[in-house]
Amino acid sequence: MPEEAGGIPERKTKQFSPGGISAERKDRMGVIVHIYKKNFLQRYDRDEAIPYHSGTDFPGLVCEDGSFRNAGDVTVRYFTYYYEGYDSSRTILFCPGMGPGHAAYLAEIETLCRAGYRVLTLDYAGCGESGGDRMPSVNGPTKDAMALLDLLKPQEEIIPVGHSLGGYTALNIAHLLPEVSRAVIISGFVSIADEMIGFVRFPFLANIIRRYEKKLDPRFGTLDNRAYLAETRDRLLWIHSTDDPMVNYSHNAGQVIALGNPNVRVITAEHKRHNPQYSAEALETMNEWIGGYNRLIREKQLTTAEEKKAYFADKPIGRMTAQDPAVYEEILRLIGAERKLDHKEGRDK
Repeated sequence: MPEEAGGIPERKTKQFSPGGISAERKDRMGVIVHIYKKNFLQRYDRDEAIPYHSGTDFPGLVCEDGSFRNAGDVTVRYFTYYYEGYDSSRTILFCPGMGPGHAAYLAEIETLCRAGYRVLTLDYAGCGESGGDRMPSVNGPTKDAMALLDLLKPQEEIIPVGHSLGGYTALNIAHLLPEVSRAVIISGFVSIADEMIGFVRFPFLANIIRRYEKKLDPRFGTLDNRAYLAETRDRLLWIHSTDDPMVNYSHNAGQVIALGNPNVRVITAEHKRHNPQYSAEALETMNEWIGGYNRLIREKQLTTAEEKKAYFADKPIGRMTAQDPAVYEEILRLIGAERKLDHKEGRDK
């Protein structure tokens, strides 16, 4: 499927010409890229001390798994979750954020399954249960997710739902695949540069990283989601908190609002930081427990694996991952709506 979805328009930006840049500036750019690779394009595995949900935490939840080799010859594992009696007319493709894979999102996945849907998800190359010594690029998850859909060739409607990097992945899939007509983006970003502005603060630094990602993947690195968001007739739901410390609200959700497309609805949350899908109580608990865990590590009061596991022994994972019913009411309203006939080529939309 990735090979067939070509023709992505080139973004109209000034061309980068290394020959016209001073050696000093090249050195600065090299340092920025090195820091970016070290902090973002790394291997993501779970911290074994921190508790995660497993499928067995939810009686009756079925999990089926499989694997495939991606374009980089890395084994990518995928998983399908459902309760018996699910709606077979549509499948949710859940796209995890940057981290140890779908295991960090089983509360979200189970909530969607409990609402009567089947959920397909995956661990991207370099993450969780998949192979690879690192995440190859920020666009790697999009390529893995599209390769999975190409492998399975689902006949039912596919609705991408994603958080953070997974939100960007869900957005890309909705943009690239004509058969996808709705998606949910939670704390996602419009482009790589718009994501990085939350970390580096200065646009020129974010654009250095965008150029580097374009070099890593010339095809996906030129994807222009702004034009898509401005013009699409797909139905998108964007959920973002104004105080998100990871993905800047103004440069992403704010930009989407400014485009003024009535088909793209933005729900603005307050005081939910990077996880607006969580309940306020869960966020408070998570901040207290994870914050305390990291503080004790910094103070060298937790040094062994046994001490770290003991810290969480009396802290049930469910209290940190409870989902916000009001947010899911909006998500499920979009997912559960009937498909409409698209204006282009008579496609079901």
